Amino acid sequence: MKKFLLIFFLVLFSCSKDNEACADSELDLNCGNVIYPKQKKSPYVLPWGIGKTYNVSQGNCSDRSHSEGSYNQFGYYFNMQIGNEIVAIRSGVVIALEESNTDNEKGSKDALKNNYIQIEHEDGTTASYMHLTFNGVLKNLEGNVYQEERIALSGNTGWSTGPHLHLQVNELFDYKYVGILITFKNTKPHC
Repeated sequence: MKKFLLIFFLVLFSCSKDNEACADSELDLNCGNVIYPKQKKSPYVLPWGIGKTYNVSQGNCSDRSHSEGSYNQFGYYFNMQIGNEIVAIRSGVVIALEESNTDNEKGSKDALKNNYIQIEHEDGTTASYMHLTFNGVLKNLEGNVYQEERIALSGNTGWSTGPHLHLQVNELFDYKYVGILITFKNTKPHC
């Protein structure tokens, strides 16, 4: 009976911990009252292969280039060295790409010299993977892409202060693309 009670309380405690609400200070939210999609139901995965880990150097609604109300307020910057493999966060079709620009020298910034790949998903949203390295796109225009397939190599092109991947998902709204909130289903559980 003692074993049963101990197991019951451990299960109850661990379940209640998972369902606890997070305080805004824990989440470090800067986006006002946005509600992120449920992680378990997200159609997106992290943009790298299993067993890899990268830090987020800039998240949503930061006080830098992803400021609240900007086109890329829901973008993510992942710290990656030049040449790290990037995988598709969702299946789709390549609708645009650029890979002819060379990586920036330290301190160089030119938004017009950005390498990227854009993939349109079945629901009409578009994922943009930016700052890719020279010749770093691994797919062809109008080619099919499958979730978790290798699509590109990270770099330091365009308006960039150092090597990283800028990832953002957009939807067409009122004839212009607007960034949308996303979560990743293959991350550790979070609030």
